[in-house]
Amino acid sequence: MAMGAQPPNFSWVLPDRLAGLALPRAPAHYQFLRERGVAHLVSLTERAPPHSDSCPGLTLHRLRIPDFCPPSPEHIDRFVQLVDEAGARGEAVAVHCALGLGRTGTMLACYLVKDRGLAPDEAIAEIRHLRPGSIETHEQEKAVFQFYQRTK
Repeated sequence: MAMGAQPPNFSWVLPDRLAGLALPRAPAHYQFLRERGVAHLVSLTERAPPHSDSCPGLTLHRLRIPDFCPPSPEHIDRFVQLVDEAGARGEAVAVHCALGLGRTGTMLACYLVKDRGLAPDEAIAEIRHLRPGSIETHEQEKAVFQFYQRTK
């Protein structure tokens, strides 16, 4: 059995629970995720990631968000719910967009707000520390603040 290869810009945000990455491009990338306990891959790109059906045991969830746009409140709520439900079963979730920075970083920051009770600016700073270059636009930052206000 071939070993998986690390996908571009992969890192854990909550160890063994939640990770971010750039667009996976090879079957070995999905295998890498499975080998690390990732059972759910949330895809934020408008097109499905290549070879996403190559790895049984890895469920793909599509939340299509145009590049450089913030996720909608519905997208964020669905993502948070997905991570919570997977976590309750002891399954990890990975989330990707094209580069793993803007849309991915926004979702990851929202989850930290929810899970760790961080203020939005703290969550954004934490994601940028863990994943430099994350959360690229003012609108994406604003989405984290709005999520925080909605969930208070």
